[in-house]
Amino acid sequence: MARAKAEKAEAENESGEGVSQMDMVRAALGELGPGAKPQAVQDYILSKFNKELPKTIISNYKSNLKKKGELGGVGRGRRGGAGGSLHLEDLEAVRGLVNRLGADQVVRLVEVLA
Repeated sequence: MARAKAEKAEAENESGEGVSQMDMVRAALGELGPGAKPQAVQDYILSKFNKELPKTIISNYKSNLKKKGELGGVGRGRRGGAGGSLHLEDLEAVRGLVNRLGADQVVRLVEVLA
């Protein structure tokens, strides 16, 4: 969906009208990637749409897109696996499994999944 909006924004670039700031940011991130810095996004928008957006606005839109999950995996999700931090919700989930299945079964389950 974000890709379609970005393509729409680029198509509307010819006229220069009807392109929202959010669509310009989407188009820039679609082209530059979700990890693009606000300065790079600002430069892209200036060259492609001939509009200058403040970096604070770009950063705000980028954060909103991350929260909505429109940036393809970049966002507020937790990382799993080695090196991830342990959260209270994780411990509560394990405790629930231990209460339901028993500690031995949970250990066996972890061994199968590992």
